[in-house]
Amino acid sequence: MINKNLVLILFFLVCTESLFSEYPFKPVSPYPSEYKQFWFLYQSEKRLGEEEQIFRPFFSTYKETKSNYRYDTFLFPIYYSEKTDYWRVWSFLFFISGTETYHDDLGWDEDTLSPLLIWGKGETARESYFGFFPLFGRLRGKASYSELNFTLFPLYSNWKYKNYNAHGILWPLVMWGGSEVRNDLRIFPFYSHKIHKGKYERYSILWPFFQWGSINEDKREPFTYKMFWPFYLSKDSEFGNMKARAFLWFPILGSLFSYGYDKRTHEKDLNVLFFLFQYGQNDDEDYRKLIIFPFYGYYRFAYKETRFFTPFYFRLSTDSHHLKSSETYFIPFWWRTNRTYVQWGREENYYKLWPLFRWHEDREGNLTWNFLSLFPIKSELVERIWDPVWSIVEYQKLANGEKRLSFLMRLYTQRWNEEELHIHVPLLVEYSSTPEKTSYQFLYGLFGLEKTKDKTTVQIFWWIRL
Repeated sequence: MINKNLVLILFFLVCTESLFSEYPFKPVSPYPSEYKQFWFLYQSEKRLGEEEQIFRPFFSTYKETKSNYRYDTFLFPIYYSEKTDYWRVWSFLFFISGTETYHDDLGWDEDTLSPLLIWGKGETARESYFGFFPLFGRLRGKASYSELNFTLFPLYSNWKYKNYNAHGILWPLVMWGGSEVRNDLRIFPFYSHKIHKGKYERYSILWPFFQWGSINEDKREPFTYKMFWPFYLSKDSEFGNMKARAFLWFPILGSLFSYGYDKRTHEKDLNVLFFLFQYGQNDDEDYRKLIIFPFYGYYRFAYKETRFFTPFYFRLSTDSHHLKSSETYFIPFWWRTNRTYVQWGREENYYKLWPLFRWHEDREGNLTWNFLSLFPIKSELVERIWDPVWSIVEYQKLANGEKRLSFLMRLYTQRWNEEELHIHVPLLVEYSSTPEKTSYQFLYGLFGLEKTKDKTTVQIFWWIRL
C-alpha cells in the first residue's frame, strides 16, 4: 500500500504508445492513391482528402482536408508539430514544447515552455506572460495554479490559486501562504504546518524525521498518521477500520517490513525486504499484487494487468468496454501488441523481433512488414520515417487494395493491384501499366515510351515527345 511497483509504472509510461489517436499521421483512407517515390529518399502519396510527403529522413508532412489537420516532422524525434484550425502543438526533442488553443470568445492563446525561456499570450494583456528562468518570470494557468511568479529563483517566488496566495524565499526552505480556509508555513527543516479547514492538518519538526497529522477530515472516516523517519511509520483511521505500519522506510526502496489492512475495502498489503517481496489485494478496487523481485511480479488494478518474469520479460493487458489489449515485451528483442477497439470492431497487431523484423497490421486494415528495423522499441512514426533507410525487404498490403514490395533500401520497388502494375528502379527505370496506358521511362525521362490504344509516344531528352 505504501510502495507500488515503480519499475512497472515507469516501463508502461515509457514503452507504450497512446492507445487512442484521434488523427492519423499517414494516408489511411480506402481510396486509390497517386504515389511517387525516388529511392528511399523521397515518397509522395495522395488520396482523396489526404496528402503526404516524406524527404527521408529529414522532413515529412501529412495533411487531411476534412478536419484541416496537419502533421510535420524534422529529423523526428528531434522536432514534430501537429495542428488544426482550433489547436496547435509542437515539440523540440520533447524538451521544449509549445501549445496554442483557439477559443470562440477570446481567440488564440499561446504557451511555450523551455528549460529557460517561458512565454504565452492571449487576447488580453492579463492572459500574457513571460519568463527567463531563473532571473524573473510570470506564468498564468500552469501547474494547477492561476499564477506563478519568481525573481532570481529560488530567492523569491509567489503562486496563487483562487483565493489562496503563497510566497517562498529560497524555496523550498521558507514558505508561507493562506486563504480563508488554508494556513501554510514552512521554515525548513525546523518546522512546518499545512492546514486546510475540514480537510487536513499536516505538521513536521526537523523534517523528515518527525511528521504527524490528519487527512480525509471531510470523508466518512478520517485518518491520522505519525512518522519517526526512517524507523517507524503508522496510519490509522478514526474508527479502526484501517491500519498500516512500516519499519525502516526509504523513498522508492520501500520498507524493510510493512503491513496494512482496510476492513471497509477488504484491502491487505505486506512488504518485506524493501521492494523484493510485495503482496497486496483489494476486493472493492479489484486490486492484486504479488512481486518476488527480480524473478516474478504480478500487478492488477481494475481492468489493467501487468506481469513480469525477470526485469526483461513483461506482459501487459487491458480489458475494458472500449479496449481489449495484450502486450508482451522481452527487452530489447521481442515486442508483441494486440489491441481490439471494441467501439469500432477493429483490431491492431504488432510484432517486432529486434533488429531483424517488424510486422504491423493497423486498425484501418493496412499491413506492413519489413526486414531490419533498428529502432529498439515500438514507434510507428519513427519506423515509417527511418526503416526504409536500412530495410532489406519491405511489404505493404493497404486498405485500398494496393500492394507494395521493395528490396535493398528500395533499390527496387513494385506496386500493384488487380488492374495496375508500377515498377521503380531509381535513376534507371520507371514502368507503369494501367488499363488506359503502358509507359516506360529511363533515367527519369531522358528516354521514354508510352503506349495507349490509339497511339505510341516516344520521349527524348525529357521534353521532346514524338
